[in-house]
Amino acid sequence: MKPALSAALALACLATSSLSVAADQPAVMLPNFAAPSSAAGPLAPKAAATAATPGTPMANIYRAYPPSCAAYPLPDKPSGPTYTGTASAFANPTGYYNGWYFSGTETLTITVWRLPCSSSGATVPYNTAGAKNAMTLVRIDRADDSTTATVPIMPQMLVFQGDINASNAGAKKNVRLATEPNTVLSDRKFGSAYDLLATSTTFVLENYPSADAAHFNFNAAFTLQVNAGSGAAAITVPAYAPAADTYPAADAPMPFDGYAGKQWIATDHGLLVQVTEQYDASGAMFRQLVTDLEIQNPDGTSQWLFANRAFDAGSTSVTANLNYRTDAQTLMPWGTAKYVLVDCNHLDVTYTPMENLPEDAPAQDLSGTVHYDVLFNANGMVCE
Repeated sequence: MKPALSAALALACLATSSLSVAADQPAVMLPNFAAPSSAAGPLAPKAAATAATPGTPMANIYRAYPPSCAAYPLPDKPSGPTYTGTASAFANPTGYYNGWYFSGTETLTITVWRLPCSSSGATVPYNTAGAKNAMTLVRIDRADDSTTATVPIMPQMLVFQGDINASNAGAKKNVRLATEPNTVLSDRKFGSAYDLLATSTTFVLENYPSADAAHFNFNAAFTLQVNAGSGAAAITVPAYAPAADTYPAADAPMPFDGYAGKQWIATDHGLLVQVTEQYDASGAMFRQLVTDLEIQNPDGTSQWLFANRAFDAGSTSVTANLNYRTDAQTLMPWGTAKYVLVDCNHLDVTYTPMENLPEDAPAQDLSGTVHYDVLFNANGMVCE
């Protein structure tokens, strides 16, 4: 006989720790990321609000990983060390006026893994020790996405870490699940018969945007509690400690993208780096690295070495031709520069001047690798 439970029993284990809408999205924060409140009704007079302008570009202050780590879409294949469990979820809800009955169950496989992010050693709210950074992903897999005979409900996920454990209030244990990284409010609700898990899906673990919610360090050890209504799973995830054999990308150079566009500084000069996004005549988009290096002449005047080079997305090094202008504004070649983005805060540039440069060419003694430190990040493009 298939199990059949009323809504009061079937959702009991899910509802006991649920966040209310107010707890999910409170307005106690700077800036106010809260969703607008709903109107009183379609026929009620609408009171004028106060905000006439949108928010300004900035990184989510409750972020759980560097914004520069990854963008949509999330991977659908786990990599590196994985941590798994299974949970039996209620499935096939049928409705009647007062609630829901569930006529079946389905076993879900839950996999947790991490994606290495830039780890420049910066102290950040989600990683106060300045340790290695990663993005933590969770994938919920059905046995067969094409099966419609049973469709499971979205399970609830809780995080236990430090003094946050099973005895804490629900709002402190809940973790925000999003299918798109670098979001503020995106959330997949659990325990809703109107929102079933029809397709195997990858989520990123996020913190709720509230000063009252728990803000987890997913680089540290934690336990993920998965409640699916009929059965639960507890998945223990150790601290993120990348090594060459487990996370070879953790110490690899970063790919060049917009997060590299900033001002960099070395001992005796500065470097302006821009990463542009342009379209060719066919409408295809391409990226281009543009750099400007100011060279101070002995007489106090300045000359510039500048470069631009198109490159493929995902490139971790770019080599470009450097040029300068003479006093007569004639464009002259100087040599080459190879750019390697070591991490969010460090850039290596290897300069190779041409042989027999003219006497009026700048930076005659600039040769070899120069190590640059970041001077500051661009607004809204925080790289950590």
